[in-house]
Parts: sequence; structure tokens; C-alpha cells
Amino acid sequence: MAFIVLGKIDKNLIPIIVGCIFCFFNRLINQYDGTILFENPILTNSFDSFSRFLAVIPYIILIIRSKRIKNNDIDNYNRTPPLFSYKKNKYEIVKYKAGFIFLSAILYLIQSIFFVYTFKIKTNSWIWYILIASIFCYLIFKIKLYNHHYLSIVLIILIGFSIDLILGNIQNEIVDNYTLLLIRFIREILVSLYNVVAKYTMEKKYVSVYELSFYIGLINMILFGFFSILDYNFFKLYDYDKYFNNFNYIELFVVLGVIITQLGINLSALITSKNTSPCHVFIIFVFGQLAYYIDFSTHSIIIILFLIIILFLSLIFNEIIEINLFGLSYNTKRNIANRAIIEDSSIKKTEKDIIKLAVGKGEEYLIELGDEVDAN
Repeated sequence: MAFIVLGKIDKNLIPIIVGCIFCFFNRLINQYDGTILFENPILTNSFDSFSRFLAVIPYIILIIRSKRIKNNDIDNYNRTPPLFSYKKNKYEIVKYKAGFIFLSAILYLIQSIFFVYTFKIKTNSWIWYILIASIFCYLIFKIKLYNHHYLSIVLIILIGFSIDLILGNIQNEIVDNYTLLLIRFIREILVSLYNVVAKYTMEKKYVSVYELSFYIGLINMILFGFFSILDYNFFKLYDYDKYFNNFNYIELFVVLGVIITQLGINLSALITSKNTSPCHVFIIFVFGQLAYYIDFSTHSIIIILFLIIILFLSLIFNEIIEINLFGLSYNTKRNIANRAIIEDSSIKKTEKDIIKLAVGKGEEYLIELGDEVDAN
């Protein structure tokens, strides 16, 4: 038996791969020092919200397609989950739908503000996502953790902590930016909760990926627009004139890059959460971190090696890779399903053998067998 084997490989890996690519380029843009965009969290989040709003295009196409199916083949439409609700128990299905969409939008809003506000924090707080998301998944979806999950979580956190110690990030930020570090950790809790709530909204309230992305973008655009007007006229926290007066083709390319890459990340993450789990989104985050260390200095090479190990562990956690050692792969979904199939086949085979034996020995044997079962 091979020590390392591939787990379940299917089309659900495509959004993860696409998300990894977009996240990598997004992180490259984030560390570009030729722009002043990231000095203004409100503007940065406004462009991010607009990228989500662009999901309105596939959302409208999906609505038109659904109506066309309904008009052309009503029977086929009834077998397909509609965009808004099933006809049966319509009220129960869409109940609180708007509330969950709004909750998702608010969670995304707060974590986005926290992310940009703590942009200079270098400590790898993102390593805690895998643990926090797992806790929320257990509380909301009752998804159990097994040995390969526990081992992966522990090693991921230890390696991430080691990276911070090597770079001196955590030592410096505990002393100099303790408050920002705490806010960054709260942000990881919020982003974990957001992905789990988003999955619940899509799964239980039958909200499509594009619908959810569109509404989150719309709500956040309105709120950030309101914040920017207040800030520009009253609070003066950020210098909007400085940004727009110095707007040039470089800033234009940065804005377009942010919008395109954020759209790719957001849609890939939502599709991944819906089709697999919020914990699979962690793979996208890890791959994106590689972009911060492509200068290939001595420290960077060491960090890249550590990140590759974390990426490997995240694949084990999500059962894309299985380790056949110390029973770590015993409770993967694939092996649990295989045991269920074997057990079901054994039961059916036993039932067939009993029937054949009973037929061969006659009706009296069948009665005796029934009496014996009752006695037991």
C-alpha cells in the first residue's frame, strides 16, 4: 500500500485552483509600493465591494436561464432547485433568507475593514483560520473531526508560529502593535464565521453564489459610499483629494487588478464553500501567501518551504491527499463511504443466502429461523 495517495479528485478542485491563482496575483498587487490606494481603507474596500457587485452579470443570466427553463419545460424545472425557493413549503425555505444575506454582508464588511486597517501586520494570523472554521463547521453543520484533522491543525499552527519566530514578526508586533495584532486575530474569527454563514445561506436558503455575491457587494458599496461621504466632509480620516489628484495609469491598473483578482477570489471561495466546505478555502489562502516571498532571499526560501508544507497539510486536512500511516486515513470520507458500501453489500449477501437456504429446506425452516430470530 502506498504511503501517500490521492483522495477524492473531482471537478470541485477547479474553483480551488482558480482561486489560488487569483489570490496569488492579488497578494502581489497588495505589496506593490507604487500605489497609494491601500493608504485609504474605505476606497480599497469600495473597489472590493464593486468586484462582488459585478456578480450581478452572471446572476441576471442565471435568472433568465431559470425562467426560460420554467417556460419551456415546467416538469424539468420542478425537479431543479429554483433560484429563490421550492414551490413546496416556499415560506419555510425562504424564511429569514434576507436576514442571512444581510448577516453575511455585515460580517464581510467588518472583516474587510479590519483586514485593511491591519494591513501592516506581518504575523501569520491566517493560520488560525483552519481551526476556527472547523469549530464553526462543527457547531453549525455538525462536521466531526478525526485524527488526520487534528494532526494537520496542530502542525499548521506550529509551523506558522515558527515562521513568525524566524522573521521576528510576533516578537516585534506584540511590543509595537499589540492592539492591531488583536484586531487582526478577531478578523480571522470573523472571516471564518463569514465563510460558514455564507455556506449555510447558500445551502439552507437556496441562495446562489452569484446572488449572494451581488447582494454582499451592493450592501457594502452603499455602506462604504456613505462612510466615504461622511469622512470626506466631516471626519477627514483619509485624504481623498491626494488620491484622485494623483490618479494616473498606474493607479488605474492597480484598481483594475484589485477588482479582477478580488472578483476571482470571492467567487472561487463561495463556490468552494458551497460545493465542499469553508475549510477548503484555506488552501486558497495558503497558496496566496507564497506571493509575499518570491524575492528568493535566504529567509524567503525557508518561508516558502514552510508554506509548501502547510499547503501539503491543508490538502491532508481536506482529504485531497491521504496518508496511510498510523490509521490517519481510516476516517476519511472516502474510506468511510467504502466501508459503508462493503457493509451494505455484506448485509444484502447474507439476506440472499438466508432466502436461498430457506427455499432449499422448505417453509418449515423459514418458520424455525423466524422463531430463532424472535427469541434472540
